[in-house]
Amino acid sequence: MFVVETLLATSSAAVLISDVCTRKISNKLSALVLISCLLLSFTNENISLHFAQSAMVFAVGLVLFSAGIIGAGDIKVLCCYSLIIDNQYWLLSIVIIGFLGGITALVILIKIKIIDSYKNEGVPYGLPIVITSLFFIHLSTII
Repeated sequence: MFVVETLLATSSAAVLISDVCTRKISNKLSALVLISCLLLSFTNENISLHFAQSAMVFAVGLVLFSAGIIGAGDIKVLCCYSLIIDNQYWLLSIVIIGFLGGITALVILIKIKIIDSYKNEGVPYGLPIVITSLFFIHLSTII
């Protein structure tokens, strides 16, 4: 179990770093998060798989991606995390991701206004997704 949790933490850290530095989340990193989430669901009896949640994230995310609002990598990673976030925390996790994403966007806007040469490359939504999802996955495992 410790190995699976370490794999999830490590792959999540890699997603976070990749998104903050390059604004991209590779398919390999998304696959690592998916494998970690699936393994965690099999090794912890408190976690069940929630395919409907993940499918809903994918469907809404596809629309948002088509509109240019959010990146595909962010949606893929959120789909993976949604598989194992408990139903009772899922809606709250989505709200907190939106709230933290708004704060992240505000920080970037302030940075653009202060530093004239700062190039706007978008909002690294992986940051709020990873932080919030790991918190609610932890809550899902202890209850």
